[in-house]
Amino acid sequence: MNASRKLALTLSAAVASVGLLAGPAIAQDTDPAPAGDDDHRISMADTPRDRLGLILLGALLTAGGVAFVNGRKQLKGERDQASGDFRWR
Repeated sequence: MNASRKLALTLSAAVASVGLLAGPAIAQDTDPAPAGDDDHRISMADTPRDRLGLILLGALLTAGGVAFVNGRKQLKGERDQASGDFRWR
């Protein structure tokens, strides 16, 4: 199994897991704003614990994007010290 196939399988597994987790969250049937509320803004995070969770999720996605770009450069051989081949060390 070559590196591009492993990368594609890993990314597809990550997308599938996010899709499986996002399905129930999207399907909830509750009204976000109570009746008679004049403020029409939807709160993303009501508690400090939810805010921390959003910050950690954002950091995880950012780190994953940086790791993906780094791995792509390494495997394509775009760096001077990288040949694009996998070597056991």
